[in-house]
Amino acid sequence: MAISNVDFRVRFSRMDRQAIVTKDELAALLAVSARAVQQMAYRGELPEVAFPNKRKSCWFVGDIRAWLDEAAMKRANAQATTRQEGVKPRIGRPRHAVVD
Repeated sequence: MAISNVDFRVRFSRMDRQAIVTKDELAALLAVSARAVQQMAYRGELPEVAFPNKRKSCWFVGDIRAWLDEAAMKRANAQATTRQEGVKPRIGRPRHAVVD
């Protein structure tokens, strides 16, 4: 099929809000493994599943888009707060001050 050759992120951008996304499709969208998606769902890091009483986990596209937008806003706010404080994020292992 020609659809399988198209990146899922492109298909996701064209999907209706009420469309259903499976665990494997969400893993492709987030660039993680299906097991990582399963763990994220268990920890409550993902939006609520579309059909909670069913065996197979799936999500509504609208819920996933809202969740991604919220995560992007949180990240932007955290970066803005860091910039306002004048503290540059340090890269690498934290160092401890030496007191004589």
